[in-house]
Amino acid sequence: MDLSVYLFLSPHASHGVPAPVHRARHHRTLWALFGLLGWTLVRAELPPLRHATVVIAHRGEHRRHHENTLEAIQGAIDCGADFTEMDVRRSLDGRYMIMHDSTVDRMTDGHGNVADLSWEELSKLKVQSRLLTNVPPSRIPLFEEALKLARGKIHVYVDFKAGDRAIAADIIRAAHMAGGVLIYDNTSGVTEWKRIAPEFPVITSPPDRARTNFTVMRAFVERYRPDVLDQAPEPKWMPQMQKLPVKIWPDIQRNDENPAYWQPIWDRGIRGFQTDYPAESVKWLEQTGRR
Repeated sequence: MDLSVYLFLSPHASHGVPAPVHRARHHRTLWALFGLLGWTLVRAELPPLRHATVVIAHRGEHRRHHENTLEAIQGAIDCGADFTEMDVRRSLDGRYMIMHDSTVDRMTDGHGNVADLSWEELSKLKVQSRLLTNVPPSRIPLFEEALKLARGKIHVYVDFKAGDRAIAADIIRAAHMAGGVLIYDNTSGVTEWKRIAPEFPVITSPPDRARTNFTVMRAFVERYRPDVLDQAPEPKWMPQMQKLPVKIWPDIQRNDENPAYWQPIWDRGIRGFQTDYPAESVKWLEQTGRR
């Protein structure tokens, strides 16, 4: 394909920003065509990384703020995390918001399935963790609100829970965040993202047997072409993993994370991870010269 044609067609080539929502459907069709044809000029690239070790704040900085709220996202920004993770779901009337669970019971003063509640109902709920009773209640943010807050300050790790992936992609593009996201999904979802939005990098989970068998891992990476994996193989396979075109940023979150826990992860060659303690892990990395 001639590069001039690519530059004309690509939404990134004009003015440096994607099309707004009212034009996104046209670009969605174009991206889907690119994905089906597998044109190499349309390839996903990870957001620019500022640090040698990537810190992903799980549900935002939720040790001091209620998870998946604007305050938790701001907390992740303030502590210097590279990504803030957010879980995306759809309301009954088609609005996209941030909520980890399929129900609102655990994190709000309401009850019921997210998918069975309208945005008007969801927007009135108070969000408050039972572990943070001293922190004032917050509210459920819309996906576009969360992206707006993050834009230019922190990258976004989108854990796609439910909804229409093409619409979610349109929201990301309209928020001018196409170059600042990493999309997590299952393997069938990864295939769908590559079809409808091949410009977005993706992260997924390898099968359990791939963690102990490099042949299986290599076949998995070659088939699904993820940009990042969220689980690391056995330590003995790490040198071989360096030869594959994929990064390994595992989920390491635990209630008792500390330097003694992080040190062996670093020693295995891991240079990115999702943590429940972004502020503390950033401080540890900086103090030990590993940031």
